[in-house]
Order: sequence, then C-alpha cells, then structure tokens
Amino acid sequence: MTLRAWQLGLSLGIALLTTLAFALPLGYAARQQAENRAQQRAERRAAVLVTVLAATRESRAVRTAWRSTGEDAVSTCVRLPEGPEVGHCRLDPEAARRATAGTRSVRIHDAAGRELLLLSLRTPEGRTAYVESLVREEERSRHVAAVWTVLAAAVASLTLISVVSTDRMARRLVRSSADLVRAASAVGRGELGVRVHIGGPQEVRKVALAFNTMTDRIAGLMQAEREFSADLSHRLRTPLTALTLELDLVQEPVAGRLRAAVSALDQQITHLIGRTREGGRDTPNAAGHQADLTAVVGTRMAFWVTLARAQGRRCEISVGPVPLAVRAPEEDLTSALDVLLGNVFRHTPPGTGCAVYAGLLDGVPTLAVEDSGPGFSAPEAAAVRGHSGAMSSGLGLDIAARVAVEAGGRLVVGTSRWGGARVLLRLGDARCDEPGRRGSP
Repeated sequence: MTLRAWQLGLSLGIALLTTLAFALPLGYAARQQAENRAQQRAERRAAVLVTVLAATRESRAVRTAWRSTGEDAVSTCVRLPEGPEVGHCRLDPEAARRATAGTRSVRIHDAAGRELLLLSLRTPEGRTAYVESLVREEERSRHVAAVWTVLAAAVASLTLISVVSTDRMARRLVRSSADLVRAASAVGRGELGVRVHIGGPQEVRKVALAFNTMTDRIAGLMQAEREFSADLSHRLRTPLTALTLELDLVQEPVAGRLRAAVSALDQQITHLIGRTREGGRDTPNAAGHQADLTAVVGTRMAFWVTLARAQGRRCEISVGPVPLAVRAPEEDLTSALDVLLGNVFRHTPPGTGCAVYAGLLDGVPTLAVEDSGPGFSAPEAAAVRGHSGAMSSGLGLDIAARVAVEAGGRLVVGTSRWGGARVLLRLGDARCDEPGRRGSP
C-alpha cells in the first residue's frame, strides 16, 4: 500500500468514527424526543375529555366534547358507566378494569401492539369511567427521517472534507518524497549534478536540504580526488622520462626487460589519466570495452616469463586455443594480471614456481594465477582492501577483484595444487547469484 493510500484510509476511518460518534447519539435523541411528543399529545387529548367528565357524565355532552377535538377524536374514546361508549375503544371493559386496578393512569399495549394511554375516573355514585387515548405511530416517528437525513448529509460532508484535505497534504508529501527518490536514484547512477527541490512539510524540507548538502559534498570530494589523481599521474611522467633516458646506459638483456617494464608503466599511467578525465564514470562494461583474454595474457606473459627466468622461477603458461572475449578493457586485464603476478614475485622467495591459466573453466572465462609459495594465512581476508601484510598497501587483490566485478564476475582466493596461493578471476560468471570477491568456482 502506498503512503498516499494509507493516509487516505486512515483519514477516512478517523472521520467516519468521529462523525458517527456524534451523529448516532443525536439521531437516537431525535427519536426519543419524537416519542415523548407523541405521548404528550396523547396525554393532552385524554386530559381534555377527563375535564369534561369531571363536569358532566351526560352522554350527549360528552359526545359533543369528543367531536370538538377534530381529527384527534379518532385516537380517543370514552367509556361511561352507563350508556354506549363515545368513539372507538380498543380495549374491552374487563381489560380496562384490570389495567387500572389500583391506579388512575396507565400505559398499555393492545392486541395489535399499539401503545395506549388509559385514564380512569370515579363517579360520585362509585362507578368508574374510562378515557382511552392512542399514541399514534406517525407521531412517534414524525421528523425523525428528516433528522437522520440531515445527520447523514453532515457525516458525508465532514468525511469528504477530511478526505480531500488529507489527500492534498498527502500529494504534497508524496510528491516531495518521489522527488527525493528520483534524485537519490540519479546520484546512485553517478549523476552528481542532480539536486532536490526544497519544498513540502518542514521535515521533508530538512531531508531535501541535507540531501543537497550531501550531494555537494560528494561532488566536491570526487572532484578533489580526480584532480589529485590527475596531478599524481602527471607527476609520475617526469621520473618515468628520466628512467627511460637512463636505460640507454644499461646493457642488454637487462635493458630490454627494463624497457618493457617502463613501457607497461607508461601505458598504465596513460590509462589512469584517461579514466580520471572521464570523471570516474562506470564505462568498462559499455559496448566496445571488450578484450580477448587469451590474447592479452599471451602477449603480457612474454615480459613476465623473461623476468621469471632471470629470477630462476619456473613459470607454466596455459592459454586457450581460441579467442575468448570478456567484458573488460585490455588495460584492466593487463593491470589485473600484473597485480597477481607482481604479488607472486614480490611476496615469495626467488625460485618459487608459478602457473598462469587463461581460458574456460567450468564454462566460465577465467584467469588463474597460482604459486608454490607459503600461500595466504587468511584467504578470506586477502582480497579485502587494506588487509594484506605489513609490507603491502593491500590494494593489489582489491584492484584485481574490481576488474572481475566490473566484468560481471568475481575474484576467488584459495590454495594451489602445490599448497601455495591460488587466485581466480571469474569473468562474466552469470550463474553466480551474488557476485562477490570470495568464494569457490
């Protein structure tokens, strides 16, 4: 249920309960008043005839007085001790006698369920005369329907006013909330220029102001980070140029290996500057940012094999026979491979063997690097940023893991067949329910 619908339902329920709490007692009071008025009219009609009986019991005089009551005569009758009854009495003499035994006035109901007012009067001769007055049903309900109609209209009007007012407030709140959601989604997509219109209730205005302040802060931090990265990358150009010039003084084959290393470093700096100028947009998986995994590994391993031979390391290479396209730029794949092999060469003793595999593993494009060194003391924490050893920045495996995630896969850290470290870059593993940085292939 949406917020607007919930508020409308709550407002409707409260309005109905509130108005009905007043309307029902008022309607009941109107019904009681109508019944009291009907009984009072019956009492007045009977009192007129009792007054006549107190003055005379002559049948003709009583009948004349009964007729003078007009339309009320239909509802009254007089039963004299002698002579015929005046009007149409609804109780038989015996029922009237029993009803008035010990009292002068009584309200009873006849066989049809109608309410009657019965008055008795003792004559000087010791006999009893009776006056009967009918409480009319139409008088009992007179104006009651009109009162209920007015109350129903009042309930409907007040409920409608409450719902309309609540709906207007809910629209303002929902509109402000929807603007905030859209802006947050846009910022999540990297559109840091989006801002929220400050409006609506006070609480919503505070949230919108805080959101705009947060977005400004994030944009400023990212801009400062881009400027720092660009400045650092350009500063590296100077010592890199000096190093390239000094290579002319180095003899072969060392000079060749150093030139390859300097060339790779120059390419990485160029790539870093390009990414910085793009503003950090997430573009690696866009159309056109694909590379042949087997070709990249085959080309780059020419440098690492030479370095491994110089250090007395045995390096096994297994590259698939067919091109294998993955959703990652060539520079990112090269960086990931350099990071993984750099960890092997940096953190294992000289002479430690290693192996590199690039191809399909269980149907998933995979880059695997393993060694026969001491391995990871805590494999699950090895790929977490900043959790490497004391002599490491902790960024190496994090960089490789980010390449794998951006390519739609994950990084897996484990133990090699020699008991050392084994790192897999599962690229584009669509079968993973939750791609991450740890796990098993």
